[in-house]
Amino acid sequence: MRTENDPPARSAERTMKVLEFLARRTYPTPTMVIAQECDIPKSSLHNLLNTMRGRRFVTYHSDSRGWSLGSRLFEIAGDAPLLTHALAVFRAFGQGTQMLDAGEVARLSELPPMVVTRLLPVLEQNDLLAKTPGGRYRLGSQLVALASRVSDLDQLRIVTRPILTRLRDATRETANLVVLESDHAVYIDQVESRHALRHAGWVGRQIPLGNTASGAALGGDPSVQVVRDSVEPGVTAVACRIPRMEHPPAVLSVTGPNFRLEGAELARACAAVEAAAQTAGHALSANQDAKDTARRVVRGQ
Repeated sequence: MRTENDPPARSAERTMKVLEFLARRTYPTPTMVIAQECDIPKSSLHNLLNTMRGRRFVTYHSDSRGWSLGSRLFEIAGDAPLLTHALAVFRAFGQGTQMLDAGEVARLSELPPMVVTRLLPVLEQNDLLAKTPGGRYRLGSQLVALASRVSDLDQLRIVTRPILTRLRDATRETANLVVLESDHAVYIDQVESRHALRHAGWVGRQIPLGNTASGAALGGDPSVQVVRDSVEPGVTAVACRIPRMEHPPAVLSVTGPNFRLEGAELARACAAVEAAAQTAGHALSANQDAKDTARRVVRGQ
């Protein structure tokens, strides 16, 4: 896939690099991150991505300002429905509509209608979808039962991911989800800042509870905590505990260079982190209520 002023061999190599990189990502990736990881100049990458987007090899997500693999790849992947196709179908039902017909599933999932037509009966046969008398589909009892078994930690990541993204956008700094584990805290999710100089790559890493913003918040203080030069020299952390989240206790935080998190910017970050923690608490409570309702529906109560 050649772009302007780009030799064919180099353009093809860059195309494969981008597709292989996106195939390893579980969520949309910003242009800057792709440029860095694939070692492609941002100007060249911008042209390449737009060319690929025009042919549906990649998709741009305006809400998260990131890129993912496009529907054309799924269309040419073969006749057998793929797990990726099923995930796209389930995501279509996660956009606020309880029942969809085949055409609506195709539109919302961005899958070819022929793929959707083959896949829906398979999902119905396995009770992952249920078909109504009017020919529309809703989530099936087996999917609801499986969802009820998702661990608290996985559910926490799922619910808070969009909140982390909005927190990153509001503060322009890296947003983090941190939980209490025994006598330390662990980063379990992170949405990186778009700044070239940013705090990143900490998912899975442990930090002490003492002299850290997340540790102080996990210790039970409901107010916003600010600590400088604790996790890393030159880094400021702003953290707030998620209310009503006890299994495990968790906090949301932002981390960034000291020089960017001071004065008015620090005050704005504190307000944004506190608001995000409150939003996460409400979302998690609503999610638990929905799971309880689903269980009653499955059991016929």
